[in-house]
Amino acid sequence: MVTWFPSACLLFTAAACGTLAVVMVINNHRQSTHWAFAGLALNFAVWSLTVYGVVNSDDEASARWHIQLTMVAAAFYPATFYQFIGFFPRGRFDASKWLQTIYWLAVPVFCVGAFIGNWYVAGVQVSPNGPPVFTRGPLFLAYTAICVSTIVAMLANLVSKLRMAAGVDRRQLQHVLLGIFSTALLACGTNLLAPLIATENNLEPYGPVFSLVMIGIFAYSMVRYNLLDLWELYSRTTVYAVITGFVILTFFGSISLVQFVLSGGGQDVRNPVSIVIAAVVIATVLHPLKEHMQLFLDRTILKRRYDIQKLFSRVSANSAHIVRLDQLLEKVATDIADTVGVTDVRVLLLDSTTKTSLVTEFATVPPEDGASTPELGRVVTYLQARPEPIALEHLVRTWSTPEESEIGRILSECDIYLCIPLKPIAGLVGILTLGEKASREMYSQSDIDVLMALAGPLATAIENARLYRKLEEANLHRGRILSTMRGGVIAVDTDGRVTTINQSAVDILGPVTLEQSMETINPAVAQLLKRALNDQRPIIDFEALIVSEAGERIPVTMSASSLSAADGAITGAMVFIYDLTQVKRLEHNVQRADRLSSIGTLAAGMAHEIKNPLVSIKTFTQLMLNRWNDPDFRNTFTEVIPHEVERIDTIVTRLLDFSRPRATQFAPQSISAVVHKVLALVESQTQRRNVTVELEFPEETLEVYGDEQQLHQMFLNLFLNALDALDQTDGGYLRIRAYSDFMHVRRNGMAPLLDVECVKVAVSDTGCGVAPEHVKHLFNPFYTTKENGYGLGLSVVHGIVTEHGGEVDVSSIQGVGTAFTVTLPLARSMTSVED
Repeated sequence: MVTWFPSACLLFTAAACGTLAVVMVINNHRQSTHWAFAGLALNFAVWSLTVYGVVNSDDEASARWHIQLTMVAAAFYPATFYQFIGFFPRGRFDASKWLQTIYWLAVPVFCVGAFIGNWYVAGVQVSPNGPPVFTRGPLFLAYTAICVSTIVAMLANLVSKLRMAAGVDRRQLQHVLLGIFSTALLACGTNLLAPLIATENNLEPYGPVFSLVMIGIFAYSMVRYNLLDLWELYSRTTVYAVITGFVILTFFGSISLVQFVLSGGGQDVRNPVSIVIAAVVIATVLHPLKEHMQLFLDRTILKRRYDIQKLFSRVSANSAHIVRLDQLLEKVATDIADTVGVTDVRVLLLDSTTKTSLVTEFATVPPEDGASTPELGRVVTYLQARPEPIALEHLVRTWSTPEESEIGRILSECDIYLCIPLKPIAGLVGILTLGEKASREMYSQSDIDVLMALAGPLATAIENARLYRKLEEANLHRGRILSTMRGGVIAVDTDGRVTTINQSAVDILGPVTLEQSMETINPAVAQLLKRALNDQRPIIDFEALIVSEAGERIPVTMSASSLSAADGAITGAMVFIYDLTQVKRLEHNVQRADRLSSIGTLAAGMAHEIKNPLVSIKTFTQLMLNRWNDPDFRNTFTEVIPHEVERIDTIVTRLLDFSRPRATQFAPQSISAVVHKVLALVESQTQRRNVTVELEFPEETLEVYGDEQQLHQMFLNLFLNALDALDQTDGGYLRIRAYSDFMHVRRNGMAPLLDVECVKVAVSDTGCGVAPEHVKHLFNPFYTTKENGYGLGLSVVHGIVTEHGGEVDVSSIQGVGTAFTVTLPLARSMTSVED
């Protein structure tokens, strides 16, 4: 009679041990520990099969044969067991080689002795109610002694290794010690102690079953501490085994229940509806069952205390919604630390300057925030070449190159047990490091897979957050620049809504708010912005007068341009407004100083003109007493003296008119009249220096819209500058030519920058000319090439011309002469434009 329960246990044990032996070799055929473990597990499988043969023997001969085979299988135990312990856990043999030799030499002795007479089997008794019972011979005592010595040697070896081990090695050794100790007690009880005390119950068939306890403890240690990295195998096998059983039970249970209901509790009625209902039930609950079973295994057997899907969802959501880098890293790192059960989580990003060192951007240990870690530079180089996770324990066990040894040393010194590269599409941006778990467990492959899955979106989120931080910094930088600028800045979008404005613009224009329409701000500014939007070309140095809310007239210069996106599409326009109040005040002071200098020059020349009529008057007054009675004398006196006095009065009046400051008043002015008045002021100097003045004016009257006094000052400076150049050549020509032309003009910032009719006045001389290196500096204040010059005359000319909305150009050839061309808009042109 076959005893089904011990038979089933033995077959299950043999299948489990045999499967595990094959899996070990397939998983990593290069590890010595794997081969040694596979040999031990295979030894247990063969022993279980031989005991199965004993249990199912029906006669004495068969029972004796199988019992002898059990001795052959058991003969390998001391050698295979001790060999596995010697290679465990590092993969190199660390045990007594002479003991190992003794155990391997004992194998053939016990194998042969098992078949010699009654050395091992003294007698066999077959029972119909249970497994066969046999009497052991003297070989059994020798085998018992070998087994005891093996157990003692293995325990001594493991204890010695345990004293020297640390970390994961220590835990692996503790589990193996537990497995050996528990299995040794059970096996000794069933296969050694029970036969020695001649117990009535035959427990020997259960001896191999107890070895499964040891194999299970070994497997638990290997899975939990990643010794052989078999978590996926165990978890998936268990899950699918449970699901298969559930499907079978549900299918047949549903069919039976439906058929029972349809038959009314009577005879069997076959109905396809029962199959459909069973299929629907299975399809509805199969997936939830699988997920819950996986989670149950994670949390109970292998101590995975977190839901992978929920963790992934939380981190992905935070990565997608949090844009501030510090908040993102704090949220994600804290979540990982709390979920995985680790206290030290750090996010280190590449230094933007060196690109090789790392900076701790966030750490669950606050003092480390912002710390630079140049010692991890080797790790950065390693990860850039191999962007794969680095588990310290795995690296320590398997390193094969000096580089890996160095990486392991660096990670150990920094207390980094797991290093995850943060690598978006562009390249490595940093690393995520985790310290030791609070439970002191190793990081499983599932932990690493989850963190690697999180690393991709996290790295992308970090890149986006860094870009957002750069954008924030750029906006703050721009805000600081705008707030400290003396000039006003206003930007509008294509709809004319204000998008940017600084305080200086508010000070000049009055209250202006964001989103305000440009139509409601100052007309000159609004017109300039419109021009920039419509014409899409820059407008430079556009002068205007802006009236403030208090009624103050503020002179400004404005520059405008359109704004475009990266693809060239126009997104708006901006205008820069600079308050010229101080500049105009300085220009006024410079003009006043230049006027005083000009008055001194004119006074020196006019002294000669006044002296000539004074000589005539003096002569007549001296002769008057002696020749008054002479009628001819009296007639000449009455004709000459009034004329000379009137001449002096005219000269003094001109000088006073020029020197007396008046408020600026723009009105139509005849260019010809202004030029002639100024030439009259310098007439004596042209005569004294033997300078020929040539005038070329059109017949029509050319009027400009300007201030008479400033126009006098402008032409006087040009004429005096030409006379100074001619003074070095002993005579020459001063030519003044006026003609009409067209040009772009600006009139108080209100003109639309169109071509309008202008007058050009060219003042040229045949003097010494100006060297080319000096020409570009002629209009700079206080720049002069004259020994006694002040460098103000031409800068004043430039200021007056600019204020009148015109331009001044200069050309000079050294040794030939110099020509200044002043271009001013005609009064009639400006009137038509403004209308």
